[in-house]
Amino acid sequence: MDPGELRRIARTISTVENRSDGYEDILARAYRRPSFAEVIGITGPPGAGKSTVIDALTAHWAGADQRIAVLAIDPSSPYSGGAVLGDRIRRTRSAGCENTYFRSLSSRGHVGGLSETATDLIAVLSLFEFRRVIVETVGAGQSDVEIQATADCTVVVMVPGLGDGVQASKAGLMEIGDVFLVNKADMPGADDAVRMIEHALAAAYMGGPGVNMRKDTIAATAATYSATAGLEALRRRHGDVVADDSIWVPPVLKVVATDNRAVPEAAQAIDAFIGWSDRTGRRRLRCRERAYAQVLRALSAMLLAPYAREAGSQALPADVAPWIERIAAGAASPIEAARALLNEARQ
Repeated sequence: MDPGELRRIARTISTVENRSDGYEDILARAYRRPSFAEVIGITGPPGAGKSTVIDALTAHWAGADQRIAVLAIDPSSPYSGGAVLGDRIRRTRSAGCENTYFRSLSSRGHVGGLSETATDLIAVLSLFEFRRVIVETVGAGQSDVEIQATADCTVVVMVPGLGDGVQASKAGLMEIGDVFLVNKADMPGADDAVRMIEHALAAAYMGGPGVNMRKDTIAATAATYSATAGLEALRRRHGDVVADDSIWVPPVLKVVATDNRAVPEAAQAIDAFIGWSDRTGRRRLRCRERAYAQVLRALSAMLLAPYAREAGSQALPADVAPWIERIAAGAASPIEAARALLNEARQ
């Protein structure tokens, strides 16, 4: 990409991220597309080497003449809202690839590991003809799970020595992965980490890693599984061996991203999952869920806007101030205030 195009992309993203004048027109064009870029989410605990994995995957796909964008979400200060945005310190191999674009974003206090505008920016990058968008989450640990609702493929990056066998069995990260990578696999304990993750996955999955076609023996055994809420969510995403023609079992791969060891195999596993999701219609369903979530976010922002403080002001809006005084005096509840304000807005 030439410098002029890079500047256009950067300006467009800034306009949308900051909700500046003209951002609605940009989004109107960005969302009016028959298809969007493939979204690969990279998450995992701090120190797992997510940035190094992303750098290696970006260089791998860029080497195949694919147009790749990276959105790296950084935690924001609870006071200033700013963040240390590591555009330059994250990239090594992919920095020399002309068909890549990298952008750091502040989470701006949004919980769940993402920026509130992440889905909108994915649409914007699709407008600029990027084939893949890699999204790196904040890296806050097991609460960092919102990415699974945004990405077409969620990659969970782990490393040896993060904890005992219980760590791999906890809810959160273990329930959102489509592909698991044990990075820094040249360190002691890598095989143990793989076994712990596979043992945790075995509680919900049957068959070998990757695509499994339905078989009578698997279906008969699967019918005995208890239908817990967590298991039902996994079946919706990865298939039900009783009802579906095929299922996906998340593979667990050892990689050493610093020297590109097994990175092509990781890329192949990601491509395999996205291909399976396309064939089974699951990627289309996830796109609809993303759209629904964005509609709810837009509705929430529009409903809250009249009651928000003006920038730089500590004064409460006139409609809200009396209710705040009543609540502080023990004469009302926040629910009563919210219902009353909503009823007034509807009149």
